[in-house]
Amino acid sequence: MQDSELKIENETKLELLRKLNEMKKKLYGNKSHSITMKQLNYHAYPKNNPNRYVQFQIPKKKKGEFRTITAPNAGLKSIQRCVNALLLELYDAHPAANGFVPGKSIVDNAKIHLGQKYIYNIDLKDFFPSVTAGRVFACLQLPPFSFDKQTASLIADLCCHEGVLPQGAPTSPTLTNVVCSRLDWRLSKLARRYDLRYSRYADDITFSGMTNLFHEDGDFVKELRLYIEKEGFQINESKTRTNSYYQRQEVTGLIINEKPNVTQRYVKQIRTMLHNWEVSGYEAAQIKFLEYYHPSKNVPGEHHIENIICGKLDYLKMVKGQSDSTYLKLRERLDRLVELNQSKVATSQSIEIHDVDISMFEKDDLNDITLLNPEEEKTVVQNSLDDMLQRLCDSGFDLTIL
Repeated sequence: MQDSELKIENETKLELLRKLNEMKKKLYGNKSHSITMKQLNYHAYPKNNPNRYVQFQIPKKKKGEFRTITAPNAGLKSIQRCVNALLLELYDAHPAANGFVPGKSIVDNAKIHLGQKYIYNIDLKDFFPSVTAGRVFACLQLPPFSFDKQTASLIADLCCHEGVLPQGAPTSPTLTNVVCSRLDWRLSKLARRYDLRYSRYADDITFSGMTNLFHEDGDFVKELRLYIEKEGFQINESKTRTNSYYQRQEVTGLIINEKPNVTQRYVKQIRTMLHNWEVSGYEAAQIKFLEYYHPSKNVPGEHHIENIICGKLDYLKMVKGQSDSTYLKLRERLDRLVELNQSKVATSQSIEIHDVDISMFEKDDLNDITLLNPEEEKTVVQNSLDDMLQRLCDSGFDLTIL
């Protein structure tokens, strides 16, 4: 590489580094450590950092199927978050895109199709791996980014793994929306031409209308397949379905026959977990929960029933609203159980502290006590208890339970 080209490349990297550190201050505050050029070069290229990513699997809804997650290590993830913040500051997703867009959710995606007689759902196969580094590199040179080739190449290197977007990186969702901008534009235009509604949530594409135009041999579906293939994607045939208003209409997991709602099965799961806790106690409910959660879902790590229920309730609140009676009753039951469980733990700790015997003292303390008269012995024991309580306090133990 000539000196002039090397100089331009270094200037490009320095400018990107400056922008990323601006984003890092916005994300983490002014006291956060700046990204260095050495870190940027280290994490951008797998030859420098062969352990940039770790892979693991999580279960899909369909039993026996798993999704491979390719997650960046901590250093690369921190940089990718800054890259993602920079991209989001420059880019507004197409109005039809609802996944991974700030301020939008699956509820917004579902509401678009309320009141329609027919719902047509398709799923894009291998969505993230279908987006290549070359496509990312090309899109980053177009408006609204208009990055030069060196910057676009460096960002693509930071965000891609083995030539494609990894499912698990903070930047991948935003970059899929960037790459799918033309697809969204084409499919929105197609929907208007057939008097249909269109939305996309990541790899889930939904059309809806008052007339059933979704026959496989129909003109609409033929055009739809052509556009999707032109954009480098494939339809997952096993997940293609059409539902009329006589059936359960579902969009991105939500029932929309009347209004966006969760399934009855979802609420029943929460009620079952709460009931087991109320009837059998926390320990028994936790054991029963893990029997279901681990063998069937094969999810590693520690999982506590109260955290899972809390997450499910937060999702329920997002869908049904915080004033919904079903949500409020279930939340009240959980809060009551958590408070009762904390009270039992505190009582148990209190009993352990009050039930003090001489074995709690250090060996030197015991030797000193045996040499003292009863009155002096009482003073030493009191001092030792005070010292023990001070150590508990220093360790963060809550002395209010005593």
